[in-house]
Amino acid sequence: MNYAQANSSPELTTALTQSSTTPPPRPKCWLIGSGADHPRAVARIARLRALDVALCLSDGGAIPPISASRNNLIAINFDLLARLGSEAKAALRKSVENGATVYVRGGLEPERVYSLQPFSEQRFQLSIHSVGGCDFPVHPVLPAAIAGERIDAHVMRMPRALGLDGRVRPMVSGAEGPSIFTIEVGAGLVIFDLHDDDEDDDDENEIDLLAELTEPSRRAASLGALAAVDWAGGRNPATRAPVNLVIDDRPINYDYFSAAQLDALLKHLDTWYPGLHVDFAWTPRDTRPHRRYVDVLRRYNTGFVWHGFLRHVDHRTIADYEADLSEGRARVDKIWRDYGVRLQPVMIFPFEKDTVRADELLRRAGFVAKVQSAEGLVPPASYRMCDDAGDLPAVGQRFSVIFRDSIDVLSRDRMLALATLGMPIVALAHPRDLALRRIGRRNPASLSYFDSVVRFAAEKSLRPMSLEEIAAHVPAERR
Repeated sequence: MNYAQANSSPELTTALTQSSTTPPPRPKCWLIGSGADHPRAVARIARLRALDVALCLSDGGAIPPISASRNNLIAINFDLLARLGSEAKAALRKSVENGATVYVRGGLEPERVYSLQPFSEQRFQLSIHSVGGCDFPVHPVLPAAIAGERIDAHVMRMPRALGLDGRVRPMVSGAEGPSIFTIEVGAGLVIFDLHDDDEDDDDENEIDLLAELTEPSRRAASLGALAAVDWAGGRNPATRAPVNLVIDDRPINYDYFSAAQLDALLKHLDTWYPGLHVDFAWTPRDTRPHRRYVDVLRRYNTGFVWHGFLRHVDHRTIADYEADLSEGRARVDKIWRDYGVRLQPVMIFPFEKDTVRADELLRRAGFVAKVQSAEGLVPPASYRMCDDAGDLPAVGQRFSVIFRDSIDVLSRDRMLALATLGMPIVALAHPRDLALRRIGRRNPASLSYFDSVVRFAAEKSLRPMSLEEIAAHVPAERR
């Protein structure tokens, strides 16, 4: 039994189990409010995660009928919730009892007392003060990666609910009370988030959600909406993010002198996290590496991907991509015959330089992904949880872009953000970083190059995957 099932009620456990075995209808986020005051924080994340989003206009006392099921999220602010009439409140409670998730955020004023009606008789006072940090307790709706984490800060402004009892369950809490908490109502869940709602435009193209979760002082303000969207969207919070290490430019022809260092590196990684997967980018023209080098790789959980159509050159300079790829396939077939080595249908372009034509050829040729550095904002499409059953590319036409990072970018905060989102953590290295160049001094310190990533992966029990496997777990490009 996973931790989410072990720490949830029978109703939530049943919902979680059903969501992992029976494909639910398309998830939907209903925004209750007027055109000006609908909940924005959850709206922008719902769009990023590919939920349908519908604005339900309210006159302040009534709300339109809303479908109630496990994959429906209903968002409303505290002020409007308090002003709803008795019939509207009863309908909202009935929706939750039938399995919907309600997310309440915005419309709060400091030091006022608020009711949790119609979901509970409890009341709380909103207090906003500077605190020394906050905690993310283990919670069945929180992603496994962030459960149990803590933010320590010298000065941190944080809202808190004072006066609640043990019937609520904190999702984010400080010294005196929670800032995000939940109440189970029948088969559904209500999430109360005391953070201010967004006042800016909720255009998802302007959002850097990864950066928000990476920055400790902003993390809590984004987490409640993310957890609400992911829970309603059917993501299993206990599922761990993928992890992969990738090394470019390996192996090359006649690579006699680095096999011992390679063996030491892979043994070191396997000691820290047994089964960790390492992929090597192989240029097809290199058809004669030393057999000892390849034999070392076979002893560990390693794999190979393409590193160019044929040659290790800037692919913007190639005149005939089809000819290069045709010759590259012939070389890859020879590598298979001579060494029994299969190259995954995944491309890492040398120097990460390509063109639209080269990119299109990958798709036509049956590749499933290319790997590149993010170099700034992660594209909004990368935040989608999954492809919709009715919108999947045809067999053989699925293509994904996998983003990787260098070690100097992969801070613990960034890795925590990626894992919280369920996005893969792919760490990049070159031979010079690992003392794997053909001619070079052995450097014992190079064995520890990946240590920060490996320790984090072990701590969070991330799932070791090849790049080809990761391609099936990230959103396919929509063209």
